[in-house]
Amino acid sequence: MPDKSLYSSILGLSSQWRISNAVLDSKARHLRLEIAASSCAEFCCPVCGGAAVRVGANKGCWQHDDLLNMRFHISAVIPVTLCKTCGTNRISVPWERAGSCFRCME
Repeated sequence: MPDKSLYSSILGLSSQWRISNAVLDSKARHLRLEIAASSCAEFCCPVCGGAAVRVGANKGCWQHDDLLNMRFHISAVIPVTLCKTCGTNRISVPWERAGSCFRCME
């Protein structure tokens, strides 16, 4: 099994996130990570930064065609929060930050 801490560092994951599974196929040069928010993690509203509570989750998939000289896939369960001011919103994930080459597949 690949070293999950290396991938956590590459993706900039905070303690709010955990890699639940990592599968490396070195012959096919393919890496697949499954990521989820930690069950005890609290998130702010992604719109205003205010207090928010988890009300659900959405699944998503992302792909990067050349990270560490291999195809890199992420499957993730992303929390949805409810803010009194902004309503319901999916939180932002670290691998979607500005300049990232991951593209959403869904």
